[in-house]
Amino acid sequence: MRYHMTVRPRFWIRKGREGRVSSALDPLFIEKMKLFGEFDVRACYSCGHCSGTCPLVQRGESFPRRLIRYAQLGLGEKLAAAKAVWSCYYCGECSKSCPRKATPGEFMDAARRYFIAHWDLTTVSRRIHSSRLFTAAFMGLVALFFFALFIATGGRMNPERLALFEFVDIGVLHYTGMAVMATVGLIIAVNAGNMFRHVSRSMPPTPPVGLWDRIRDAWLATKDVLEELTTQRRFSECRLTPEESPPWYMSRRLVHLCIMWGFMGLFGATALDLLFKEPGSHVPLYYPARALGTISGLVVLYGTTVALWLRMVGKGGPSFERSVFSDWLLLWMLWVTTATGFVVEVAVYLPQGTISGYIVFLIHMIAAFELLLLLPFTKFSHAIYRPAALWIHAFWLRGNARGALRERYGVKAGGLAAAE
Repeated sequence: MRYHMTVRPRFWIRKGREGRVSSALDPLFIEKMKLFGEFDVRACYSCGHCSGTCPLVQRGESFPRRLIRYAQLGLGEKLAAAKAVWSCYYCGECSKSCPRKATPGEFMDAARRYFIAHWDLTTVSRRIHSSRLFTAAFMGLVALFFFALFIATGGRMNPERLALFEFVDIGVLHYTGMAVMATVGLIIAVNAGNMFRHVSRSMPPTPPVGLWDRIRDAWLATKDVLEELTTQRRFSECRLTPEESPPWYMSRRLVHLCIMWGFMGLFGATALDLLFKEPGSHVPLYYPARALGTISGLVVLYGTTVALWLRMVGKGGPSFERSVFSDWLLLWMLWVTTATGFVVEVAVYLPQGTISGYIVFLIHMIAAFELLLLLPFTKFSHAIYRPAALWIHAFWLRGNARGALRERYGVKAGGLAAAE
């Protein structure tokens, strides 16, 4: 092995025979992570009690113990490549049972926030997570820009009826939405590519397999990830004490499913409106897109309201008892966007327009655009990074197993398929 010192002090990169970077040591790594959450894993002496009590640890895994060890040694790249960072649902059982009070659950939660910021090449995410002043200034400037844009191009209030697209010009709204979505999509693509580069660099290369096998592995990995995301099944495996467990209708799994599926429903309703509905035209409540949007909005409003309430009262498990700024920011943005949307929906069916209706509509549009713009930078982006990380590991594991079997035993694709 050869060791090469980088231009940064106190960093050493270890290279193997093929020149792949296997580790990068950063003695200040834990201090950097502490900007994204409160934890103290320096007290950990690697007893393994946390791994023994975690209900999500499967055979061959050792988290959070192994991940804490990576952080203690400054192996940030190894930690970034660990699937367990995104497998953890933060039930807090490890923190409660730790004999050294090393808060491994809080460490895992902070690790996710750290890597969301670490993979963001714009550095906006890092600033939002570490500075409330920057967040307030950033969101204030964005809100002021949209306010000025919508008022300057529209701003006409019809007192006889609620003419929303005279108050906010439909053309400006359409092209602004397209520009925002294109910008967000580009940032997500670049950051996701950066994530893939970092994660794949720290994983051992898979043995060579055929193109068809790669396609099949990609499909099976996608199927595995979709199955987990759509049901959040592993949430129910996290144990809480009877004192901590809320009623089933306020459980973490149901709340998370409501927010996720409700948001997807709102996205679908918006897409249907753009495709099949004349902008500004009145439709009955049972119109498919309107009905889908109403039901989905109620689901999101329920999920976010329960989540906010549990965090305010500090009940429902450690994840609700120890909230950080990014948790509050996402929930409040979702709640405000959904609640103002319902107020606008009610105002549309009133016999005449009101000034309050126009004001709430303007707040709703600004909140919706801000929520979309913040997607790559806030906790919202875990909806991108978590599926991507799980897919990378599922794809790599299948490819590695397939290639290893072929090299050792000459198993063909059909034989492996039968074995699976």
